[in-house]
Amino acid sequence: MKDDLIDDSGFESGLTSREEMLKHQCDLLCSELDVTRHDLRQAHKNLAGVICMWRDSDRELAALKLEHERLRWTLSDLETCTYGDHSSHNPRLSTGD
Repeated sequence: MKDDLIDDSGFESGLTSREEMLKHQCDLLCSELDVTRHDLRQAHKNLAGVICMWRDSDRELAALKLEHERLRWTLSDLETCTYGDHSSHNPRLSTGD
């Protein structure tokens, strides 16, 4: 009489041994380690790209700050030439009288 309540297919040669189970576990861990190493290499590349972008934007910001200061002084000089010397009203331009 055949009992169809329990599916025992795959166990024709018996249960796996402890060594076979440990080898399978090691294979799974090695596979996970390979995936983790791949992900870590990708993360390093991404981080290097972000650092380069930050460095470039930092340089650009410094250049823009210098340009802003230069234009501010130019505008200040133009206002002085156009409207006369109002150093008594502008503490930055006053001589300290």
